[in-house]
Amino acid sequence: MKRLWLILLMCLIATPLVWAEPTGECEKKEAKKEIVQQCPKTLMTESCLACHIIPSFTLKEVAPDATLSYPNFNMKIIKNVGYYLLEDINDSQIADFFNYITWHPEVKSVVFEIQSPGGSMFKAWRIVGLMDLYKSRGYVIETRMHGFAASAGFLIFANGSKGHRFATPTGEMMWHELISFKMFDFSGPADKEDEAQVLRHLQDTANNWLVARSNLTKDEWDVKIRKKEFWMNGAQAVEYGIADGVPK
Repeated sequence: MKRLWLILLMCLIATPLVWAEPTGECEKKEAKKEIVQQCPKTLMTESCLACHIIPSFTLKEVAPDATLSYPNFNMKIIKNVGYYLLEDINDSQIADFFNYITWHPEVKSVVFEIQSPGGSMFKAWRIVGLMDLYKSRGYVIETRMHGFAASAGFLIFANGSKGHRFATPTGEMMWHELISFKMFDFSGPADKEDEAQVLRHLQDTANNWLVARSNLTKDEWDVKIRKKEFWMNGAQAVEYGIADGVPK
């Protein structure tokens, strides 16, 4: 009899205890599993789109010395061609873009689509300088205008590689006299004379630069923008030598 009790006690010790799941807990866990969405590429469940692209879920790229991830809305590489949609005159972002494409030796041409009302002329000159630098390295820089390219955006359009500046006939371009604005400005006649000389210097620099990129003379540029805005559609831009043809 003692031996029988001993065997029963040993069986109880060896048997694992099974606890009943509280009512409703299984259903809650199943419901939670259904809510969680998982990236098919990375198997991540959180923040996947910070580094991947819909719908392909391919990985965004970041050049080691660039501050932005690519591709994004404004810039990407399409069939070995760098593409940049220029809306704001953002020289730092364009510098990052050029840095990025240098990490893709297969890219030897860049398209800038201009859709911009303009901005800082000094930032525009930096962008022009970067474009010239990469043209000197063998890149073809194509500029396109389908809708609107004005002021600083107009300068950037005009700086595309010769033979690669394309404008939609119904799109509009505009160049004008430079504008300065100072709030609560207190200055005398001598100050105004000095300011006028600086503005004239900056205007002459821009107009002389446009002469080399158009069929118009410096005097014609001066007359067309004096105290007004000079508007032209894409067809007229081709006539004036600012554009080379319609987009292909």
